[in-house]
Amino acid sequence: MAYNQSRDEHDEEEPMDDDNSQCNGKSCTQTLGEPTQCLDNEVLKQASRELQLQAKVKDDILEERNTMDAERIASLESQFSQMKQQLDEQQNTTSGVELLEEVNKLKAELNQALSINAMLVVSNDELRDSSNAFSSQLDAALKENSKLQLQLRDTDKILEERSTKDAERIASLESQLSEKRKQLKDLIEQRTSSSTTYSSQSYTSHQKPIPGLCGLSNLGHSCYMNAALQCLNSVVPFREHFLHQLDGGQDKPAGLVEAYQDLVTKMWSGSNQSLRAEQLAHEMAKICDYFDGKSPQDAQEFLSSLLENLHDNTKTAKAEPSIITKLFEGKLQSNVICTGCENPATRDDPFMFLPIAIPEKHNYSSPNWNVQTGLEAVNQEEVFEENQWRCSQCHNMPKCRRTTEVTSAPEILILHLKRFKITYLGIKLKVETPVDFPLNGLELIASTTLSRYNLFAVINHSGSMYGGCYNAFVKHENKWYRFFDGFMSPLTENSIVTSDAYVLFYQRVEQQEVIRKPGLCGIPNFGNTCYISAAMQCLFSLAAVQEYVMTWRQHIERSTEDVHTLKAFIHLLNGMGTGQGAPGSYKNDIMCLSAGFKYKTQQDSHEFIISLLSRCEKRIAGGKRQLPGSSQETEVRGSSLIDKFQGTFQSLVVCSKCATSLIHPQQDPFTSLTVPVPTQVNIP
Repeated sequence: MAYNQSRDEHDEEEPMDDDNSQCNGKSCTQTLGEPTQCLDNEVLKQASRELQLQAKVKDDILEERNTMDAERIASLESQFSQMKQQLDEQQNTTSGVELLEEVNKLKAELNQALSINAMLVVSNDELRDSSNAFSSQLDAALKENSKLQLQLRDTDKILEERSTKDAERIASLESQLSEKRKQLKDLIEQRTSSSTTYSSQSYTSHQKPIPGLCGLSNLGHSCYMNAALQCLNSVVPFREHFLHQLDGGQDKPAGLVEAYQDLVTKMWSGSNQSLRAEQLAHEMAKICDYFDGKSPQDAQEFLSSLLENLHDNTKTAKAEPSIITKLFEGKLQSNVICTGCENPATRDDPFMFLPIAIPEKHNYSSPNWNVQTGLEAVNQEEVFEENQWRCSQCHNMPKCRRTTEVTSAPEILILHLKRFKITYLGIKLKVETPVDFPLNGLELIASTTLSRYNLFAVINHSGSMYGGCYNAFVKHENKWYRFFDGFMSPLTENSIVTSDAYVLFYQRVEQQEVIRKPGLCGIPNFGNTCYISAAMQCLFSLAAVQEYVMTWRQHIERSTEDVHTLKAFIHLLNGMGTGQGAPGSYKNDIMCLSAGFKYKTQQDSHEFIISLLSRCEKRIAGGKRQLPGSSQETEVRGSSLIDKFQGTFQSLVVCSKCATSLIHPQQDPFTSLTVPVPTQVNIP
């Protein structure tokens, strides 16, 4: 009862708090360890107080029981003394047996009380030991908790320092961004506020503007327009057409043509240092609303749209080409060969801009990529996968190979360097690969004509896809100038080639026919096709092959049979022998002959010859034919190309002991003999 009462009193005085009986829930994450649960000192102290209170209650219970046992033992001893005295007094009257039984009974009760007392003493000792052990564990837990709290404070300090550093870095970046925005704003204000004067380098030795050297003020975001117009203004025959041929005697055209003519006239009047092309921008906005000069656009796209619309508005009723067609238009011939039936399909397409692909990755330790290399790459092959093109002969949609070739070179060659691309994720990128381009002597082969060009204008783009500006380099009276909106400054030739070049303008200065000698004809490399060129040169040197080509050339060309490989073979060798046709015209033949071989990878020339001869084994029927150089028909035998190369050898197996032939002699045909080469040679 005393124990229960003590517990009730304790519960009333100090009720247990749920929040204090558990950990506060915080988790301390150490830098170099696993997460450790952080204990609260108050919880541990509360548990210690409860344990001490329980030990005290048990001590009280033991003390009460000891007291009760002592009182009971004393009472029993007193009763025993009284009974002994009574026994002595009543020895004669009382039965000794009954008295002895009563004494033994009292002794048993006394022994039982002593045993219970001993057990309580042992239990009390065990409780004290467990209390001491718990106290030791409590002390260790308090020490561990102190360590964890120190680590937690260190972690909080580290996080606070990192947060401070991040905040400082963010503040620094925001400050830099604000500064850049301020600089950009100042630049825009400087460009849009007033562009009526040139820079300090523009007119150091001139007192008045020079005709043609006239800046164009920025209308907000019209640097792309200004750069394109400056380069177009430097095309002499194009400019002269709008300055003179459209004046007098002709009705002045309205709209875009009138706006452009008015702008060119003012630029060459010699009375303006800078102009605003607002009327031209207004007319272009009617055609394409985004070409109003108030938002950033692509200079090449603007130039293409301007030339196309000027072409449409300057065409005459007569079947004469416009000035744009005469100056800027060239022709590309595309050749598509079906990989299923080897049927070629040819189409001619006009162009005003020749796109030049730029490699995205470049070894900067090697020389810069050259635009002349890009012109040669125009003739390289494209491979279309299945279901992208339908063959007109077999009506299937297999893989096909397409090549392009310039067949007509323009007077003004505009090269568009493809610096901008969009990835499959929609990310806009600019190719920053440095590009070298010649100022003079750029060569372009079109069919049988070799044209040479000199550079006279460049559109440059600096910046990225998401922000940048355009400027123009223009050649005026053999001197180079840089136009940046309304500002102009002179340039040296060493400053023309930069990594910002985007659109190049070349004018043809020389044109000549490609003269070739019959029989001495090189075959261009159309992408690792040197193994084909070497094989064809060797085959052409054989008199038997030349005779075969001359004999069957006309028949093959008139034949409607499916002999594409044989036709290509004879057409190529005939061109090499007669000296007719440009080297670029051999591309279709090379593509047809390379069927079965990877077109852009290096292959074995011997394997190609064997494959070619087997594909040309179709026999041409014999009969009367009118051979070249003869006016009469001659009876000729049917033959195939492979007949010129076939031989036979006999294989015989003989026993080395009895010299008896084991099998009958066998005749085997061959077209080439394999000669083993020793891997090691002893040189004396």
